[in-house]
Amino acid sequence: MGLDDDLRQQSLTVQEEQYAAEPPAVMDRMPLMKDLKPRERFMVALFIFLDVTILGFGCLLAAGKMMP
Repeated sequence: MGLDDDLRQQSLTVQEEQYAAEPPAVMDRMPLMKDLKPRERFMVALFIFLDVTILGFGCLLAAGKMMP
């Protein structure tokens, strides 16, 4: 029983440490975006949005689910 209790206690300690630590900021998780100015970040987001929209529209056209 002693080994089980030790493992359980270690597991609880690790979980508490993980929850106590603050999650990294968005800019720390995306180093590429850290060096961009706000206007440049907006342009990247806009281009990604347009890319997804155009590809989705093209897929719907190719599948015959939408008529132009």
